[in-house]
This record gives sequence, C-alpha cells and structure tokens, in this order.
Amino acid sequence: MKVRAIIQARMLSKRLRGKSLMSVNEVPLLFRVIDAVKQNKFIDDIIVATTDMIADDPIEAAVGNLEGVKIFRGDSLDVLNRFVGASSDLDEHDVIVRFTADNPLNDIKISKKVFQKHIENKSSYTHIHGLSHIVPEFIQVGALRNANKLTKENFDREHVTPFFRKNIHVFNVLELPNDFEGLRPDLDAYLTIDTNEQLEVFEKMLELTRDTSNFDEIYTYLDEQVHTPLDSKKLKINFDGINVGEDYPTYIIAEIGQNHNGEVRLAKKLIDMAVDCGANAVKFQKRDIPSELTKKAFDRPYDNSNSFGKTYGEHRMFLELDESEHLEVKEYAQAKGITYFCTPCDILSVELLERINCPFYKVASRDLTNIPLLESLSKTGKPVIISTGMASLDDIDEAIKVIKPKKENFAILQCTSEYPCALENVNLKVMDTLKKKYGYVTGFSDHTSGVVVSTTASVMGASIIEKHITLDRTMKGTDQPGSLEKAGLSKLVEYIRASELVMGDGIKVVNPVTETAKIKLARSVTSAIAIKKGTVLTEEMTCLKSPGDGIKWVNRNLIIGKKALINIEADVTLREEDF
Repeated sequence: MKVRAIIQARMLSKRLRGKSLMSVNEVPLLFRVIDAVKQNKFIDDIIVATTDMIADDPIEAAVGNLEGVKIFRGDSLDVLNRFVGASSDLDEHDVIVRFTADNPLNDIKISKKVFQKHIENKSSYTHIHGLSHIVPEFIQVGALRNANKLTKENFDREHVTPFFRKNIHVFNVLELPNDFEGLRPDLDAYLTIDTNEQLEVFEKMLELTRDTSNFDEIYTYLDEQVHTPLDSKKLKINFDGINVGEDYPTYIIAEIGQNHNGEVRLAKKLIDMAVDCGANAVKFQKRDIPSELTKKAFDRPYDNSNSFGKTYGEHRMFLELDESEHLEVKEYAQAKGITYFCTPCDILSVELLERINCPFYKVASRDLTNIPLLESLSKTGKPVIISTGMASLDDIDEAIKVIKPKKENFAILQCTSEYPCALENVNLKVMDTLKKKYGYVTGFSDHTSGVVVSTTASVMGASIIEKHITLDRTMKGTDQPGSLEKAGLSKLVEYIRASELVMGDGIKVVNPVTETAKIKLARSVTSAIAIKKGTVLTEEMTCLKSPGDGIKWVNRNLIIGKKALINIEADVTLREEDF
C-alpha cells in the first residue's frame, strides 16, 4: 500500500490572495506546510496540487526546486478532478492524505493514530469532526475515483470531501470526535492562516514557542496569550468546539427555521448570508409531520397567501428538508465555516439528526412538556438549548429534571412567543432570574422587530442571541415578515460586537489615549503676578490655569513658602525646580 500526501494550494484565495507563498516569519507558508507533512513517516511521497491558471505559475516554480516534492496542475474549479489526476498512478487500495496550504502545523502523533484507525476500519474516508487544522483527512483512492464518477455538483467538486460525509450509505466513513486524543477544538481556529489577523497571531506564536511540534506548549501559549480561559467558577458551554458563556463573545445564532421554503438552494443562500454577516451558527428545524399531526389536523384545508399545500399537512410536508438535504446543508455550512444545528420536534427527527451527527440541539418552547422528546435528547449526551417562550418555571423545572443536563451542556433562553413581540412583553430581566435559579448559561431568543432588543440583551449579559433571518421579508411564509434581512443581520452583529468592545474590564484607570487631552485641558499652579527672585511664594500669588503639565493644586505645598530662585513673569506655569 502506498500513502501519498496531496497538498491543495493556490494563489487566488478568496480571503487572503497569494497566501500560499506569503512569508511567515521569513519562510513561505507552503514551505512550512511541506516541512510539516514530511515529518509524517507513514507518508511515502508528496504532491502539491494546484490549478493550471497563470496565477499559480509561481507555485510550480517554487516547488520545482524542492527535494521529494512533485507538482500536479489541473482544473481551477474542479478540485476533485485535480485530486484524481494527482493520484492517477496509484492503486485502488492506496491512501491519499489531504492537506491544505493554509495549515502549517501538523500533530504527528495524532495524525499517525488517525491513519491507523483509517486502516483498521478499512475506511473509504476518515476525518476529525469539524475538520481539524492540524490533523489531515484520509481518502482511499478507489473511493475518490468513485466519488468523481458519482457527483456532478459544483460544490462537491470544489470541496472534495463533503460528498463522502453526505453519502455514508455509499462510503465507509469514519468520523472521529473533535477532541480525539487531546485535540483542542476551541483553539483550532488559531492554528491556520486564512486572514491577515491570523497571520499576525501565528507569527507571534512562532516567536514565543520553541517547538511547533509540541502541541502542549502551543496550547499553553494560546490559553495564556490569546484564548484567556474562563474563571472555573463562571458559566460556559461548548458548541461544536466554540466556548460560549461569561467572558466569551456573544454567540449569535441566525435562525433559518423554515424560511428556506423547502428549497436547499434557498437554505444555502441563507447560510451564505449568515456567514457574510458574521453569525456563529445557523439553526434549522426538523419535523416528522405524520407523527406530529392527527389525520384531521393533516387534512385541514389550508388556503391562504402563505400556504404551500391545499391542506395543512401538505403545507408542512412541503417545507420539510429530508435527511439527505439536512446533511447537504450541514456540510455546506461546515465548508463555509459556520456551525449547523437544528431543533428536532419529535423522536424520529432526533434519530435522523443523530445519523447526520448534528453537534447540538435546541428545544422549542412548545416542546418543554414533550417528555418523550426530552428523554430522547438526553440520551444523545449532546448540549441542549431550551427556549422558554411559552414556559413557566414549573415547566422548566420538569424539563431539566428529564434532560438531567451537566452544567457545561445546557443553556436556557428567555423568549416570549409573540410574533412580533411587543416591547413591553420582552422582559429581559428574566435572564438574570433564570441564571440565578438554575445556574446555567442564559441567552435570548428574539421575536421583536429590529435589532435594538437583541443588542440590549447582549449588553445585559446574554451569552446567546438567536434571531430569525430571511432573504426577503416579502417572500412567502409566515416567519418571513418578522425576520432580519442581510442589512439587519449585519447591523445586529456589528452592534453586538461594538457593545462587547465598549464594556471593557471594569478597572478604572487613566487611559493612555486621554494623556494628550489631559495635559491640554487640566490645570496647573500658575503665577498670578510677577515674582522676583528671592520672594517667598504665597498662595495669593498663584492661580490655576491650563496646561496641566505642571504642579497640581493638591501638591501646591511643594513650592508655597519657598523662595523663588529666578525671576518669574506673571501667567507662567510654576515648576518645582524654580523654588
């Protein structure tokens, strides 16, 4: 069996153009990646796969002089075909190890263990959940060729591996947990270079850590310098590798719900919108309609401007995404760098979402009394968010009793199930009530119009904000009119991040930025009259005037009662050395 590393590289990255050959502490990024790949002794050879565009000629020129590294060039958009071409000489049972040119670090020990798992499991494809920046993906050559034959979708061909994750009935896919063998998913974002900000952080880390293969040292550095771990007594929850809670940035959920109107195409556009605006996660809903509605409710005529079917059941069925579609939008969200999760409304939906490995769940407020659903969610062992828009404290008590959540696996959202919700019915202070009574991370699910209330909730301490989004409020659908369009979501994220910035740390000090103004505007002890040399200074000879770079009034006794050593004109800032 032969094992080949294929490093995906190009110059025209959307976020950071030219990054493949960008200097990282005087070494090109791609060279750092190649050096890291060479440390994996189970890899037999290395190919850098780039495009046939003129813009990528520098990559071929740079790699051409490197020992033990070959170049393959192919279609600029069809990355899957590029990988097939770069492995055309391999046997069906050989293995491709997929690296990307923006990940200059590699955990050799964990990568070897993942490779061993891949072989032992006879997997078509093996990966870390969420895709790690320091552990590669492993693909059987035969599976890669099969995928190349099966998919014509541009998204699948551009991103390569989502097709395997979406088709677990076709391929033997092994997904390992994102904390496998001590991986730190909460720090993973700092271990790649995709923006100028990440480049700056990475270069500083390289300067201050001695051994980039020692991830204990790297994690310690990031904890101390960048990540700043929470006080152990403060509340937090982890959503798909992101810590959320007190002292962490507000977690902003873009609630898509069913505003995709039953179309994957619209769902992807909404995901793109959420990513562009800076949201942390997108949330969907899933219902098994036959198990949710009685025959009478299903057959009830439903004829109105928002109806997608003749009966209410047909309308609801039209809006549902099936299992393959939920997996497709989950993979699309992951490829776009945003977390997908879902609200299941019944046990069958929980089972479906478990099959596609939904990372965590939300319970709609109407289902806080749906004990079988809560029991099903409890068995997953995954984080759960509950919404309380229709709930009493007794309902919340009962839900917590059923779910039996750990402190770090549960969050409660204040909400009022009114659409749109009147301002006088919001009651944001309930967040404090819930936090004090239950001791879990709390947040706010917003059904008001606009962005003011969500921003206020963030300032008041909401760790989580959830807001419905839409491509266009005039679209067909009952939730569309009360949702935020792109401009609104952008403003919401902007306002919340700005409010976090202005909150500060609560320590009152003279900020250095005020020093110039302080000198200009503050007052100093000044001569009210001309003072001859040898004159004993009295308080009556002084006054206070700007600038403030002299003696403060409280320190006037430093010079009062002393003789002037020089002649001093009137209206001059007095100095201690003149007396």
